[in-house]
Amino acid sequence: MSYKVIWNEEAVDDLKSLDKERARLILEKVEGHLSTEPLSLGKPLKAIFKGLHRYRCGNYRIIYTIDREKKELIVLTVGDRKEIYRN
Repeated sequence: MSYKVIWNEEAVDDLKSLDKERARLILEKVEGHLSTEPLSLGKPLKAIFKGLHRYRCGNYRIIYTIDREKKELIVLTVGDRKEIYRN
């Protein structure tokens, strides 16, 4: 059973700032692939990011959290791997 994907406002803005092809690819990866098994496909983050997960899509990272009770995957932000952890 797949998880319902919820896009945080910041993540939506992040997608809008990307070129259309990159944004489409990320949407497809999250909605079609990551939402099926977010715990095993993503990697848990550590230290100050504990409780969050990341998923790799080329040079971009998708930072998300999971609500297991509601079966929701909440996408918090999307960004280039070199910049994503600095915010």
